[in-house]
Amino acid sequence: MRILTGTCHCGNLNVSFETELDPAGMVPRACQCSFCRRHSTAAVSDPAGTLTFRAADPAQLNRYTFGLRSTEFLICRTCGVYVGAFMPDGDGAFANVMAGVLDARDEITQPPVPVHRSQENFEERQARRRIQWTPALLIQESR
Repeated sequence: MRILTGTCHCGNLNVSFETELDPAGMVPRACQCSFCRRHSTAAVSDPAGTLTFRAADPAQLNRYTFGLRSTEFLICRTCGVYVGAFMPDGDGAFANVMAGVLDARDEITQPPVPVHRSQENFEERQARRRIQWTPALLIQESR
């Protein structure tokens, strides 16, 4: 397993992505919803990996939701960087990470593939994410 790390611009939100995938072979997804288009997203995930988000100052973590409210979009309130999408799921969670926040972003050379998910209902969206996204943790630390 390789551990890919990254942060938002100010360093408050940290990402640790444990994966067996080679970054050069990762195919980022460019969701076509209005939020993701405005952020020019390129999301990566690995169902066999682990993704951990850490907020050094939890007060500066914005957990934005919209639409079906099936996911929390993790955004730093200080620098405004969107680091990933996080879906709480019972006692666990699943997530993806934005390729641009990873230190290895230059190794992810495949162009983002546009994906359209507007036809999914809440249950379909959750079921797909349980299969395609990475098991995840969100740790909020206190300074």
